[in-house]
Amino acid sequence: MTQHELLDHLETELRALLAHVRGKLAELPTDALRQRKAPEAWNTLEVMAHLNAYADDYLPRLHRAIHLAKARRWEPTEQLRYTARGRRLLRRADAANGKAFKSPKRYNFLNQPLEPSVTKAFIINCEQLLRVLQEARKTDLNRPTIRKAHAWFGRYTLGNLLEFLVLHSKKHIHRIPA
Repeated sequence: MTQHELLDHLETELRALLAHVRGKLAELPTDALRQRKAPEAWNTLEVMAHLNAYADDYLPRLHRAIHLAKARRWEPTEQLRYTARGRRLLRRADAANGKAFKSPKRYNFLNQPLEPSVTKAFIINCEQLLRVLQEARKTDLNRPTIRKAHAWFGRYTLGNLLEFLVLHSKKHIHRIPA
């Protein structure tokens, strides 16, 4: 897959996700947002808070990586490269995987009091991610790396992390009954 094709695909997916959230989830009453399918399952607000936590960790890092890549004049290349760490990350975010992974404590909002404003924050984060995707078109997605959040080792390439953030959001949002 070329970098241009990936960015086009991610932008399309993210715009569809935003339309779904704006059209169906943002207008739901608070009681419906707090409803659970099962006692141990996340409700809509907890899912949104989970995705917002990832966005809060990675959006500033993405902006910085793109800025540095532009400063270093890393021009876009044709092919997208996947690192071993990036492939593992994308396998976990793939909805077709079907395997449930335990979320780290800092990303788990089960049974925490949340307000419907987390849905608006999710929409804002998605719009920021759309801007990041636009900026990423001007740089190489393979060379800039972003440190793994809350870890002292591990890095992801810009392309791998962008794909993860969109796939991860899509996986969670489409599991929400609406």
